[in-house]
Amino acid sequence: MLKNVVKKVKFFTLLYYVRLLYIGIYKDNTEELNARITFINRLLILYSLNKCVLGIMYFSIGAVYNSYFCFLMLVFIPIIFFINAKRKYLIAKCVIVVCLTFSVLIQTTFFFHPFLSYYYLSIIVSSTLIFNTKETKYLFMINLICAILLVFETTSLSQYLPRMYITKSSEKSNFIILYGNMSFILGNVFLYLFSINAKEKKMMALNKKLKISRIRLEEQSSDHLMFSQASSHFLKSPIYIFNTFIDKIELGLNDDKSLEEMEHYFTVIKQSIDEEEKFINNMFDYNKIILTTPRKKNINLIHLINENLEIFKNNHPNFIYKNDNLDVFIKTDEELLSKIVLIIAENAYFYNINPIKQLEISFELLKNQIKINFKDNGIGISETYRENIFKPYVRINSIEDVHGTGIGLLKAKKAAELINAEFILESSYASNGANFQLILNINNNINMT
Repeated sequence: MLKNVVKKVKFFTLLYYVRLLYIGIYKDNTEELNARITFINRLLILYSLNKCVLGIMYFSIGAVYNSYFCFLMLVFIPIIFFINAKRKYLIAKCVIVVCLTFSVLIQTTFFFHPFLSYYYLSIIVSSTLIFNTKETKYLFMINLICAILLVFETTSLSQYLPRMYITKSSEKSNFIILYGNMSFILGNVFLYLFSINAKEKKMMALNKKLKISRIRLEEQSSDHLMFSQASSHFLKSPIYIFNTFIDKIELGLNDDKSLEEMEHYFTVIKQSIDEEEKFINNMFDYNKIILTTPRKKNINLIHLINENLEIFKNNHPNFIYKNDNLDVFIKTDEELLSKIVLIIAENAYFYNINPIKQLEISFELLKNQIKINFKDNGIGISETYRENIFKPYVRINSIEDVHGTGIGLLKAKKAAELINAEFILESSYASNGANFQLILNINNNINMT
């Protein structure tokens, strides 16, 4: 058992260090910097495979020195990895291209391959794919070096270059070198296209997020505009009452009225202050809802509804509820759904003149939807006011001492929209209760027991 644990720890530790080596040793790298680092590391992997394959192919035809030289060029790879991991990706690029140039130079001089000089062209092609437009000066420097070496190899100046060893099987060797250079060029082209494709996908994903964010900002702006317009009308009445009765108190003091005579004024002012407090609390609560980012997780829908209604029932003894006896599991935001349930319970309780306030919950399970019906025995809503119930600060009843400011149903509707749901008044008749319906749209199958 202990050995297995040690093996797993070693394995995951190795993966951790490989990941650090792949994306760099700094945790605060930006996404753009990580993309550059990973590009160089992929290029190094391509370079390593190319040299290994060439070394094996040389060894298979008996060109031992050529094989040793290819494997010797792998010594630079850990150094380049380290340079790249230290965010010196530009230096890493230059070292890779210099290694390629040095490799061709040694093979043209020491091994004296016929026509090998033209393989400097492969370095020129590869470097154009490796360096981007902001690194033109480095590309120009590498191409200038390759062009100078190419001139030395293809003109009479080549007599001044050392020729120490003429390789055997020059035709096979030239084929191997041609294969190696062409495969490296094609690998670079593939790597370049792969990087471009990855960038396009990231840009498309980013554009999609920006589009969604823009739509949401427009909706929030529209909500805030509607909210501010409604709030301005709602605020006028308490402020007007407050100022009016302050003036009455001042006149009463001037007329030497007693405290008992002015007690009613203070009561009205206190009521106005309470209304202002309710308004401010609702304003912050509404704003908090529309700015919420839903966090979905698997929940038992029935348990969540029962839990919230039980909490509400404990604070309101004359409230009862009935629910279906089944379990439904969905993936949604628990906090927003709980807020919707509590708002429905408050609406069923406070807009109710019966001694026992009752709420019945039933479910309709469809293929891609769950419809939850909340039927109460309250005062109901007539058809005349049906379109106004989701407007802020619109009161459509005459019940006194209702604990609300006419924004609860709007908050429930906005919370429903955030969890990809719809909150509607399914049916209602005056003095006969209301049936609100929450329609949850789901993409996956419903787990039901």
